[in-house]
Amino acid sequence: MIEWKHLTSDEVPAIDHRLPVIIPVGLIEAHGPHLALSVDFDTAKYFARRLAEETGAILAPALPYGFADEMAEYPGTIGLTADTTIAVLTDLAAHFCRHGFKNILFLSGHGANQAAFNIAIHRIWERHPDARVAYWNYWSEAGFNKISHADQGETEIALAVGTRAHMDRVQDFKVKKPWYRIRSRAAICPGTGGINGEPSKSSLVQGERVRDEIVRILAEKLRVIIASERATPVI
Repeated sequence: MIEWKHLTSDEVPAIDHRLPVIIPVGLIEAHGPHLALSVDFDTAKYFARRLAEETGAILAPALPYGFADEMAEYPGTIGLTADTTIAVLTDLAAHFCRHGFKNILFLSGHGANQAAFNIAIHRIWERHPDARVAYWNYWSEAGFNKISHADQGETEIALAVGTRAHMDRVQDFKVKKPWYRIRSRAAICPGTGGINGEPSKSSLVQGERVRDEIVRILAEKLRVIIASERATPVI
């Protein structure tokens, strides 16, 4: 596995520049009383590393701070505004592009990071029109679309990747959202830490099964991408 932070500057030019660079992006965010604030960062790091190990892609250093959206007012959440997140994603991609690595995958553990990416990609193209940049939420990209915040599904995955947990403190809570877009989850559901589901039903065994299935699905997708890029001559 190629890990960017361990390379020396004279080793970088020798790497196959067609390999995708995986940039893990998380958020330090409230996930109820039972899970550490690191859930989104832990999952981004875990799945990015596993994909790099399985496929030979390049693993970039992880970014702990992403877009703090409707969970921002819960105690412990630390992140970036939308504008700052857009700028950070743009600058990171531009730096890799300047080094000649123009196949870039942002692997996210926090869903709202996609909102920032959707703007950032256009700014990246303004600087590097030939950049090939993608964004994956690890769960939805693998087809697990029913996972909600700090619910059974996310709790199980958090347990499976080693996030610190206190299952003796777990609480179930279902958010009843109004018809309009929520600015602050804490304003309508204070004291819950953002839980939306039944984390009390979580199973480590089930989490490990889902974790490994996500790795399998995403790794296969990335292998196809790498094979396609390697069929393209280096310019």
